[in-house]
Amino acid sequence: MGILSIGGLATGLDTNTIVDQLVALERRRAVGSLQTQKLEAEAHEIALQSFNTRILTLLTAVDKLRDANDVLARKATSSNTDLITASAANGAAPGATSITVTAVAQGAIATSATGTASADDTVASGSGSFAFQVGSGAVESVALDTSTTLQGLATSINELNAGVTATVINIGTESTPDHRLHLATTGTGLSNNLTIITDDTTLGVAVTQGAANASFTISGFAAPLSRETNSFDDVLPGVTLNLLGTGGPTAVTVTTDADATAALVDDVVKAYNDLITFVAAESAVEQVTDSEDRDVNAGPLAFDRTVDSILDSLRANVSDSVSGLPGVYSILAQLGVDTQQDGTLAFDQAEFKEALASDETALSQLLGGAVGVDGVADRLHDYLSGITQAGGLIEISTDTLSDRITSLEDRILSGERNLDQFEDSLRASFVSLEVLVSSLKTQGAFLESFFGANQNANGNNR
Repeated sequence: MGILSIGGLATGLDTNTIVDQLVALERRRAVGSLQTQKLEAEAHEIALQSFNTRILTLLTAVDKLRDANDVLARKATSSNTDLITASAANGAAPGATSITVTAVAQGAIATSATGTASADDTVASGSGSFAFQVGSGAVESVALDTSTTLQGLATSINELNAGVTATVINIGTESTPDHRLHLATTGTGLSNNLTIITDDTTLGVAVTQGAANASFTISGFAAPLSRETNSFDDVLPGVTLNLLGTGGPTAVTVTTDADATAALVDDVVKAYNDLITFVAAESAVEQVTDSEDRDVNAGPLAFDRTVDSILDSLRANVSDSVSGLPGVYSILAQLGVDTQQDGTLAFDQAEFKEALASDETALSQLLGGAVGVDGVADRLHDYLSGITQAGGLIEISTDTLSDRITSLEDRILSGERNLDQFEDSLRASFVSLEVLVSSLKTQGAFLESFFGANQNANGNNR
């Protein structure tokens, strides 16, 4: 509870303003510096978190180059895209393969022999069922009665989610409609064959197309190969084939995709440069001079030794040579990746592609390593993982900042409590002063009255 202020009634002083100003001065002295330190620590913490985010982005890009096989992006082309299309994953073996397609995979189809004038016409003369089976799966059944319509039957079949799509198709015309039931398995291949078990409708549903596997031959193998689908990736390692039609032979060629390979390295360079540029901006120090004061403004990471140490280690991991590799490349500069004066990396993609064309194996080994030898990406991964993991350098620095912020908050709260006591003490002192002055004024008035009365009395006695 605050001290009652009487606002200078006796002294004529503006005691409230005087107290407010004295408290403000004491606040600047007692907690002003602490609040500034807290703001600086919070800015430092935010900058360090952003630094960590950029480190993790760099790590993600680096990890795509850790395996020498993944370094070399591949692309697949087809000599006849009407029959076969193909795509290749990183690590696919380069070369050409000739493929002849003798059959494409297909699902089973069943249709009704009898139609109806409307999809809302009934299709059963009494109670019964319509049952079917896909491959060796469970027998699925729909109950029928005299109210079952053609569209209702199709809807009930679809609601079973049994691997069959039922559709009502008008094979007639608008003036002479002929609505038929069409059943098609959602999957292809022999395991998706369709069997009509029971048909108590008036439609006469029967299988009109049996399911079939894809069949094709590969150059060098006399026996045909078979797959249940037209899209598969287990014939040519790392290559997905899509069969579209029969015929051939069609040449499927896998080559190195220079643009995609360069893009993987470019992602690392961009992430690295973003990190370097961010730290430079957050570490800027400038002298501010005006007519009265001279001061220095420093970014939140300006004097962070942990960040400086991390960048020094990163530069070494990027620029140092890799010994023990069997190929001709041992440093990134040979691949067109050079360190610039400002610490960022310059990436000459034309030079990189020349190195790739000259010896792609040596290039992939420099980045992704060889047997018993870590490449540049392996080296960077190990370092970046170490500093970002639990208990790593960045977490230690962040925890230290958090502890400092908490300590400053506690000291600021303590200082504010002391300020409250200081203000109460000031107000109590001024209240005492007001009481004293009021008392003195009262005594002065009494004495003035007393001596005035005596003086008058003495004058009358004369």
